[in-house]
Amino acid sequence: MTRALLLISAIAAAAILSFRPIYEPDLWWHLAHGRENLTGHIVRTNLFSFTYPDYRQRYTSWLFDTGSFAAWQIAGPAGIQAAQALLLTAALLMLFAACRVRAPAWSAAAVLALGFFILEPRAIPRPHLVSFAGLAACVWLIERSMVQRSPEPLWGAIPLIAAWSNFHVECVFGVLLFAVFSAAEVIRPSWLTRRQALKATGITTLSGIATMSNPYGWGLLAYLNENLSVPQILAIAELLPPRLPAYRAFFAYLVLTAVLLVTQPRRLTLSEGAIATVFGTLGLLHLRETPLVLLATAPMVAARLPALTARGLDHRAILVTVFAGALALSRIPVPLLFTEFRVGRSAVEPPHFFSPGAIAFIRQKGLEGPVFNSHNLGGYLAWSLYPPVRIFQDARLQAYPPEHFRRIIEASASQESWNALVASVDWAVISVARPNQLAGTGRFPATEWASVYQDDAMEVVVRRKGRYGRLAE
Repeated sequence: MTRALLLISAIAAAAILSFRPIYEPDLWWHLAHGRENLTGHIVRTNLFSFTYPDYRQRYTSWLFDTGSFAAWQIAGPAGIQAAQALLLTAALLMLFAACRVRAPAWSAAAVLALGFFILEPRAIPRPHLVSFAGLAACVWLIERSMVQRSPEPLWGAIPLIAAWSNFHVECVFGVLLFAVFSAAEVIRPSWLTRRQALKATGITTLSGIATMSNPYGWGLLAYLNENLSVPQILAIAELLPPRLPAYRAFFAYLVLTAVLLVTQPRRLTLSEGAIATVFGTLGLLHLRETPLVLLATAPMVAARLPALTARGLDHRAILVTVFAGALALSRIPVPLLFTEFRVGRSAVEPPHFFSPGAIAFIRQKGLEGPVFNSHNLGGYLAWSLYPPVRIFQDARLQAYPPEHFRRIIEASASQESWNALVASVDWAVISVARPNQLAGTGRFPATEWASVYQDDAMEVVVRRKGRYGRLAE
């Protein structure tokens, strides 16, 4: 009965996070990649773009992309939502199992109730969903190693990291977790002897080598290094620090973790403190890593909550208080969070951001070849129109040289520079909903360009004296 309730709860939580409206422009180029992968050729160059078609792609989440495309082929947009729900269910169940190694069920449930609202902002159909489950599995292996006081459970890290490396670059965070644990145990043994900790360090080294168990090999690490330089090019939101109030659940969890660790100093080991410090710092630096803090530290938090019962608090009162506090920390109004279900195309392809009508118009009118497009529409056009249409840019920042995006941003400040930038194209697709420096908004004057299609999401313009000038009539 308990296991059935746990499974139902995990599925329900994952469904709430998955079957709802989203805005995720990266989904489309993941699908486009997956489509190409299933032709038998792993994507290794920027084949969707006419600007840099031969620019190398050091690494892609090729297995996630391929699986996503397969899910779309089977059930369309609802298939993507179902796949997301499956990955989130796996992550929640694995994290619960990790917490249960040293904590009772009520304590694990309390931590996951708060964790639900930490995962919520990042619950979108992207490969980091695999990393949620992957890091939870790493934590479970470490918890098993701790209670068994043996490095033997850590051998599971090697096949886990090897498989994970084919889904997402964040497999390196799994290696980091093992490295912090084993190094801390070498310095100050608590759960392992120093000899055992040295063996754990060797296992960690092998798991690091396992990150190359994918078609790109060393390319994964090169990609990661390139990714670290992205903030020097663009201020991508997910690489900025989390802010209040949107991430208040995350900050509340950090405070709770710090209080529980500090107020129970005799239980605090160097390995636990190091893990909490390293991953807490990562979460404070980049909002995309906020879920990793929960995943890495949930078992140590769950293990300390029962100490509150020794002070006279009933565990049911603690559980209810945490649940109520978690609801109060939701960044989305609670009624909407639990009632605004949406399944299918309207959820995954919201019409106020992406326009099937614009795609149908482009196909009907025979627009093809090189096109200027807004940054957030590149993946959507690659998915919908490749190969007849080749895009100017998209959100795969590592698929283009950095100067490409710098040139677009600089050109957006001058009409003359912009004219030179788009001299090679006769048509453009502009985002109406997301105007910015990379969108081309306001840089296609009516004297030279004609708007031939527009809705709430997208606008299509053609050069009056170009190949498609006839449409201006």
